[in-house]
Parts: sequence; structure tokens; C-alpha cells
Amino acid sequence: MANPSDLLKAWQDAIGEVGGAAASLVSGPAGAAGELLSPLQRQAEQLERVLQRQLEFEREVIGRAVAPARAALEIFEQTTTAFRSQAEAFHAAASAFEQVAELMEQEARLMEQAAKSVRDPVAALRAAGTAVRSENSGGKSKKKKK
Repeated sequence: MANPSDLLKAWQDAIGEVGGAAASLVSGPAGAAGELLSPLQRQAEQLERVLQRQLEFEREVIGRAVAPARAALEIFEQTTTAFRSQAEAFHAAASAFEQVAELMEQEARLMEQAAKSVRDPVAALRAAGTAVRSENSGGKSKKKKK
């Protein structure tokens, strides 16, 4: 589609040429040429207004047609930001879950040791007694005589 300003310029040039031809054809007074040019000038002004309105209309139509695409791009940008924030949060959560898992492993080991101690209390007492005797005697056991 041709640019409205180009069409207007071509129309004005054409009217100017017609006006020049009309002026040379009229052998009467200069007022007769003016009478012929005046309607052509008004017609050019009307055409200019029409083309200007058409240009404004086209800009508005294109603006409305492109508006959904602009809105979609804005939504995509916001969604991308949200996804990045969620990814960072999941990384932090994963780190926290790793720490919790390590603590739970330690608790499980302690519970296993406690369960073994409850199953065999005598062995636990012997082990504890041996440990206490070895600390008191420097590793050697002493027997008392009666």
C-alpha cells in the first residue's frame, strides 16, 4: 500500500499541473483562472484531510492488532522471571533437604546403637564397666585381696 503522504504529494502536484494548464488556456482575465483553481485547491485540501484520517485509522488498527502480541511478550517476560525465582527456591530447598537427610542418617545410626544396647544390656554394662576400669587404672585392672 502506498504511503498516504506520497499520495497527497502526487495529488497536489497533479492539481498544480492542471491549474497551470488551465491558467494558460484561459485567455480571459486572471480571475477566471483563479475561479478554476479554487475548487481544485479545496479538493486537494479535502483529500489531504481524508488521507490524514486514513493514516490515523491505520495506526490505530495496527496498534490494536499488535497490542495482544505486546501483552503476550510482557507475560512471557514475567513468567521467565517467576521460573527463575522458583528455580532458585528449589535449589535452596534441595540444599535444606540434603542437610535434613544427613541429620536423619545420624539419628538412624544413634537409634541403631540404642537398639543394640537395649537388646544386650549385659554386654553394654560390661563394655561400660571395662571402659570405666581402664580409665581408673590406666588400662590395668587391680584385684583387691581380702
